Amino acid sequence: MKRVFVLVAICLSFVGVKAQQADFPLLFSQYGMNGTAAYIGKAGAIGALGADMMSASYNPAGLGMYRSSEFMLSFGADFTNTSALFDLNKSKDRRTAFNFGNAGFVLDFNNGKKSNWRHVQFSFTVNRLNNYNNKTRIVRDNLSSSFIDDNIMNNIESAEDDFIQTGIVHCDEEGYISSIYESGTFSQLESIKEFGYLNEMDISISGNYRNVLYLGASLGVPFGSYTRISSFAETRFDETGFNNGYYEYSTEQDLQVTGLNFKIGAIVKPVDWLRLGAAVHTPSFYNTTDDYFAQVHYTRWAGGWYPQYEYDMSSPWRFITSAAVVIGNSKSPVSGTLSFDYEYADYSCMSFSMDDQVMKEMELNNTIENSFKDASNLRIGGELKIDRLFLRAGYAYFGNPYEDNINDISSEYITFGLGFREKSFSFDLAYAYGKTTSKYYMYDNDPHGAVDMETNKNLIQATIGFRF
Repeated sequence: MKRVFVLVAICLSFVGVKAQQADFPLLFSQYGMNGTAAYIGKAGAIGALGADMMSASYNPAGLGMYRSSEFMLSFGADFTNTSALFDLNKSKDRRTAFNFGNAGFVLDFNNGKKSNWRHVQFSFTVNRLNNYNNKTRIVRDNLSSSFIDDNIMNNIESAEDDFIQTGIVHCDEEGYISSIYESGTFSQLESIKEFGYLNEMDISISGNYRNVLYLGASLGVPFGSYTRISSFAETRFDETGFNNGYYEYSTEQDLQVTGLNFKIGAIVKPVDWLRLGAAVHTPSFYNTTDDYFAQVHYTRWAGGWYPQYEYDMSSPWRFITSAAVVIGNSKSPVSGTLSFDYEYADYSCMSFSMDDQVMKEMELNNTIENSFKDASNLRIGGELKIDRLFLRAGYAYFGNPYEDNINDISSEYITFGLGFREKSFSFDLAYAYGKTTSKYYMYDNDPHGAVDMETNKNLIQATIGFRF
């Protein structure tokens, strides 16, 4: 039996914790494998190569490689498969979704060979940096304790709590609480559906100085959406194995963000066969709208939407260095490139800013500092050009942003692509396979340990371009 402190207002402590979580900034700080088909085909290793509209979001100096104006559109399909393993019990789920990749144009101004600035470009692009399409199913059987006993009983602070209102937890006239879910064995089933995206609109200016130095700058407006819908059901069995029924706890988290950042970059071509690049990204400063829904069903329904939160978040600084080896040129019947990108970001520098929740802001920022670390990303890509046909392949590694004792969500991608180019038209196609393993805890104070998760992503992307 436990004592409940009856408050005048409905308790929001349990759901309030979910309204802002320390890993929310990470959602909009990491980039995935997305964008144009040429970018994907080379696993994103374009920092020193350029001539791709994704350069606006990575190294805007790459836009200085354009020699003509171009309009481009990218789209495809994303296939995600997720498996969850707990105590030899493996469950799987999958989700398929349409994938926007990129849309934009580059206007090239040719100043002629007599000008030091041979070409100057203005561009407007909308690039997809990440998507969150996923569906997960987790099954756990023969547990010795319940979510109610592990988590809820010690967090109830009001007789108006949803778990009391539905009859899962009983509160007597003296304020003592109890639940049949404090004893027995338990089975749990959680179904999670995630969807959303991170896009970035960039306005960029770039230039080509005597075919040796290329400079660029982008003003970025990242904007995104993330929705997580979870349904958690728990069944109790008594000492005879009798099923006492189940309850269902449903939640929905909706995040909408709009931000601002600035990027500068440079590419140097000391000799015809070598290019070196570097870029710096300021943090993205996001304004966030956070909606949270929680509902419990047992003998009746209780819950609903909770007050909307608005606050600011910021991503870390990002630094990219690149190198590329170029064999042949645009007039060679056979030519090729081999390119490398190294990217660094310190995710412990992410932060919240909440004008009306100073203590909550401090708590979350301390958690970020103690939970995250710096991480490195590596992208390697190759391209072989045979007349008008382009063959591409690449490999990318995205480092773990969490402290190693907390989690490991590092991921790897293998990519392939091909392209065809005429004087005024181009078509590119790419395929990317990605794998991520991680640990997942179904709830706070979970004594049963983590679920082993594996997510496999398959992306097929097409790009059409028109030069003028």
